[in-house]
Amino acid sequence: MGAFLCIVSEAADSLQQPPPEFSIDLKDPRPAPEEAQLYKFISEVLKVSDVSLDTLRRYKGCGETIRAAISRPSPETEQAAWAELGPAILQLKGFYDHSIQLGDAFPRLLEFFGTGDIQKNLESNPATAKKMADLLHFVSQFDELKMNNSNLQNDFSFYRRSLQKVRMHGGKNSATGPNMVVDDIMANNMSMFYAQASPMARVIIDCCVSQKSQKGMTNDKILQSLSLLSAVCYNSVRKNIVQGKMVEYCLRVLVMCVVLYDNICSSGSVFMRGSRINIPAYVKLIQSTGGPLSNTLMNSIRYSTIHLNDDNTPESIRNLVMS
Repeated sequence: MGAFLCIVSEAADSLQQPPPEFSIDLKDPRPAPEEAQLYKFISEVLKVSDVSLDTLRRYKGCGETIRAAISRPSPETEQAAWAELGPAILQLKGFYDHSIQLGDAFPRLLEFFGTGDIQKNLESNPATAKKMADLLHFVSQFDELKMNNSNLQNDFSFYRRSLQKVRMHGGKNSATGPNMVVDDIMANNMSMFYAQASPMARVIIDCCVSQKSQKGMTNDKILQSLSLLSAVCYNSVRKNIVQGKMVEYCLRVLVMCVVLYDNICSSGSVFMRGSRINIPAYVKLIQSTGGPLSNTLMNSIRYSTIHLNDDNTPESIRNLVMS
């Protein structure tokens, strides 16, 4: 099996250009004066990220009280469910609100780095580049936690059904009120958000697609920004510039760049000959340095990209990713 993978890897390697020899300080960069304003803005947005991740890790859901309200409906069981559900829905709204902030922040980063020479912009503004990486690192962690916690979608589904039930019975809380913690419009938006397997990534993908219509921000510039940031992470790990938790950090950001690149690319894909991202090199790095996280990261490439199984994806690349 090892010999087969070696042959597959060598065949895949021949199809894509090597990652550029390019690195910046991802450990403790200091903002330069010209990046201070955007750096401060992104820092403020990301202040909520650690709290959101901690809240999501501890989110236990309202399953027990919801099951009681469904199986033994009574004013008491329904009131108990609502008492527990209200604070939970506010937490889910908090996650959604943060996604809106990220969807506003990421295009600003793309515009900042995409104006002029992207590589020089990244090199001369390492602190803001690190914030861009921080944002993608959060997206990776959030979506992994959400995917492994069905309580979020279950709780919100019950909330929406209850909202409809109250309206059908002409209740005074048909739109808002002490029990209705989010209104219809917000509930619809949140429902679409939580229906996604990777909701935070979806927000970033959508804002990138929207950004392509902005003046001066082409698809090529977005892809180049993502490929260069991924190369920074690749070189940081491969050259042992980072150690410990920063290895996982870089690998998560690298994989997010792969996923975004493939979803945003309007012609071709991240897996095709000529892609700016060298998938074989990245796969080797993930498998050799990712440890227990390797399979999770590889699954992101396998199932969060959209072109892996296209007819024009080289078979050697597909076999390598799926191995």
